[in-house]
Amino acid sequence: MIYLNEINDENTFDLKQTKAFLKAIKGNKYECYFKLIMAYEISRMELVNIKWEDIDFENNTIKIYPIKQGRNSKFYYGWDCERKTNLMREFPLLPSIKKLLLELKKKQLKNSILKENYNFNYQEYIALKDNGTRLNYNTLSRNLRYVGRDNNLPQILLSGLACCLDKFICQKAHDYDYYRAWTRFDLKFKRIQNIYANIDLKRNKRFLTNLDDLLDIANQSRKSDMEM
Repeated sequence: MIYLNEINDENTFDLKQTKAFLKAIKGNKYECYFKLIMAYEISRMELVNIKWEDIDFENNTIKIYPIKQGRNSKFYYGWDCERKTNLMREFPLLPSIKKLLLELKKKQLKNSILKENYNFNYQEYIALKDNGTRLNYNTLSRNLRYVGRDNNLPQILLSGLACCLDKFICQKAHDYDYYRAWTRFDLKFKRIQNIYANIDLKRNKRFLTNLDDLLDIANQSRKSDMEM
């Protein structure tokens, strides 16, 4: 059990910095991956092991599989890690994330047709380079540092990026629990509890809308302009 006052703020963005980061990555080639990490609080290993079959564009859901890892295993930082199906989580596919994923799928299809020596061995995965090979999570970490450096933002790790929306969720929770990925924020007892279960967020439509607006900074800006 982790209590809210124990959250380490040193390696995360605050809400203002989060908005600046989201604005900075608009159009970035890794925008989709960064937003997936932020929206569903997933690890880098879980990200690079997401397959297209895990995403249901018709029913607007995404499945995240915890990756079985062990520090004594030679596959600790390898590909094709065992996906723990008994702990699979299924979440709503936010509209802003869905749009980026559809664009990514279209781009990968285009690359497979136009790129010479395209690698078709990994086409079931979403995280690929332009030549079809698996995207290295170190590349994502390096690009995250570049974005921070170029926009005067604190240097954080991908794991910190996954936690930088925590304050936003707490602000929206008020007197009752809100669920985000596998973390439950219990405001009554001021604590965070990790849970591994399928969570239905459909009843929290307002929360999902707000989270989607936060991830879609351009859309949020348009709404602000209309209100003024």
